[in-house]
Amino acid sequence: LYLDSISPQFIADLVSWSAVGASTAASALHRELASGLSTPVGFQGAATSADAAVDAVRSAASGHAFLSVSKQGVAGIVQTTGNRDGHLVLPAASAAEAEEAACGALAALGLPARAMVDCGYGAGCTTPQEQAAAAAAVAARVADGDGRVCGVVLSAFLKPGRQEIGAQPSQLQFGLSVTEPCLGWEDALATLEALAAAVAARRRASPPPVGRSESMPRAPFRELGAIEQTDNLRVQTIRPLLSPACAIEEVELPLQSKRL
Repeated sequence: LYLDSISPQFIADLVSWSAVGASTAASALHRELASGLSTPVGFQGAATSADAAVDAVRSAASGHAFLSVSKQGVAGIVQTTGNRDGHLVLPAASAAEAEEAACGALAALGLPARAMVDCGYGAGCTTPQEQAAAAAAVAARVADGDGRVCGVVLSAFLKPGRQEIGAQPSQLQFGLSVTEPCLGWEDALATLEALAAAVAARRRASPPPVGRSESMPRAPFRELGAIEQTDNLRVQTIRPLLSPACAIEEVELPLQSKRL
């Protein structure tokens, strides 16, 4: 979950999926950042409205040019190709009508109408048992052929539940979350197996087309003078900023001005 727009490029090699929270989905800086990331990006929508997330997916699918820094810490203008692997992340408790409307808005924009369901966020998903039930409901939807669901978000750890940090660290239980109420290892494994079986059933009922559409244009890296090479697939160019030149000229002042 990216909160700033500078650090992601330094850990990009370790990340396979990125997320932008509901509080920053409307941020222009995060939309620009998402347009240049090499990973799929999920924009979290609120339980009441996903309008900001839909607009963020649309914006991130287009190329941008914005001020950032290179991996060497040099300020520059970054030009991106756009990221068409953006999608929505909606709470499991959101109404079916709201999800259908959000995906319909993406389809109307010519973007993939897909959403990831967050099974650990929102009303009715505050315990491991409720999270497992939400994931089971998503698996049933997928098995019935629902093509809008592209994934789920699960909060999982070694032991089920959560604990408060408290004043005595020695009393903390190993493997028990101190943040979200998580699924335990066994429950998480059973949930993933149920989801995998649901995906297999959906594929048997409606086989995916052979081949994949391009998620990014195959544009060559453009050499524009003093430009830094980049290993990011969706960053075309990084043009370093040059220090402004200052010209100082000695001008003869009148005698009265000198006395002042």
